[in-house]
Amino acid sequence: MARRKRSDSTASSDSSVSSHISTSSASSAEPLPPKKVSNKDTRPKKRRRSSDHDDEKRARKKESNIDPHEEFLAAARCIARCIDVFCLALQQRDAAENGELSEDEDAQVCREKRLSKISSKVQERYKRNYARLLQLAPSLKPLLGDPRKASELNTIIKKMDATISATRSDDTSRLKSRIGHYAAFNTKDHPIRPAIYDGSGLRTHLGINHPVLARFLCPVRELERFSEDADKALKDIQCGKVNLTAFALPAFLWAGDPPGQDYDDDNMFEGMFDGYLLERTMRHIFTSPSSAYGGETRATRTCNAALHDMTTVEAAHIAYGCLQVRFGISAKNAWSEIDGAFNYREFYNNIIELIEDSPDPEWKEDLLKAWNVKLFKNEEGRDNSSTRDYDKISGSREGRDNDLARVRAQMAARRAAKAIPTPVPSIREPTPAPPCEVTPPPPSPPPAPQPKPKPAVHVRAESHAPRDLTEAESGEDIEPVRIATKRKAKKADGRSTKCKAPTPTLARKSLRK
Repeated sequence: MARRKRSDSTASSDSSVSSHISTSSASSAEPLPPKKVSNKDTRPKKRRRSSDHDDEKRARKKESNIDPHEEFLAAARCIARCIDVFCLALQQRDAAENGELSEDEDAQVCREKRLSKISSKVQERYKRNYARLLQLAPSLKPLLGDPRKASELNTIIKKMDATISATRSDDTSRLKSRIGHYAAFNTKDHPIRPAIYDGSGLRTHLGINHPVLARFLCPVRELERFSEDADKALKDIQCGKVNLTAFALPAFLWAGDPPGQDYDDDNMFEGMFDGYLLERTMRHIFTSPSSAYGGETRATRTCNAALHDMTTVEAAHIAYGCLQVRFGISAKNAWSEIDGAFNYREFYNNIIELIEDSPDPEWKEDLLKAWNVKLFKNEEGRDNSSTRDYDKISGSREGRDNDLARVRAQMAARRAAKAIPTPVPSIREPTPAPPCEVTPPPPSPPPAPQPKPKPAVHVRAESHAPRDLTEAESGEDIEPVRIATKRKAKKADGRSTKCKAPTPTLARKSLRK
């Protein structure tokens, strides 16, 4: 029974296998249905929009991001770097327009109260700054006397004040990652130890907490302490025995490695504002970071000196560089005008007054020329150097190798020739040539007389008689000789006659005895 079931199962399995084979063969024999073509493949491709539309859209977006008061903001950035970093447009306006505006008593009282806290010397500086502000942003002047635009004017002034502060902050943040390298006179051979950048991103270990930077910040008149005992001098600075104030000029302002090495207490102005750290920082700010070490700039953007139309170095530029160096190597993590006993505003103003109000104008002139050379490589400034270089180039282009100048000269000559009317040539009779004098040839010498030919003489052959018997005995025969002569004779009438010669005679061949 089991055997039967088994055979039935095998038969059923065989039948299933055969049916599967038959269906598979049938399916393989049947042709495959055609592949459906999607509409995406048959429909024509849409043309991509031209890039002009994208450029226009991008330009609109860029224009929307531009502040409508950009003119005033650009002037504010220039004020921060080139005029007064602590300038507030409202204060400058109050100082400049005090007593010149018709305003109510309350506004006048508020103005006078604000100005009462400012010395007269500072007020004069504010007036100068305000005058330069109007030069940088002339569109601001029509807004001043129009009461209807007072709200717009206040908005602009607030933006300008914020831009002045932001400009100083931007320069500080960009210097933060570089000034530690600038502080080393020779980074490769003599790097600063301990390292300025420890990877923490903090600055608490800098300033008076760093043994090298503390010497940079030390008042120049106290540098002898570091020569005697550097550790004790560092502790004296940290505990306040050596006061760091705005009236005690720091050592980094002087030349030398380390700064102030060649300081002369009897000639303090020698080498002042000539420190290498200050020089590198000034180049970083006004020309480009790539030119900080004195090389040619590799920047692709316009430098700040060109943006602010800075042609020569002035006292405010040097003071701004000193401010950035002082804060850049300090231990402060955030900007503040006060750093212990040190006041940045006073420090900035003291440097400007020291240079501008110098009792030695020659020293001031030499200082500013030296800085023009450092920044612009010409003591007369940026525009003068570029103009001089252009003059040299244009002068060299006027030579014989300048094809453009040659083409222009030929065009001008051609135009001038066309402007002159061409005269009609008149017909003239040919002028006879003057008779040339013929020089007669020299007389030839008379011909030499030709010798007259001698008439031929007929010689009759004589018999050769023997002189003695020995000659006859020689037995030689004498051949007969025929001699013919012709004689020509000229007669008086010019005719010639021929003379017949006598017939020759025959000689005997032998002689008889």
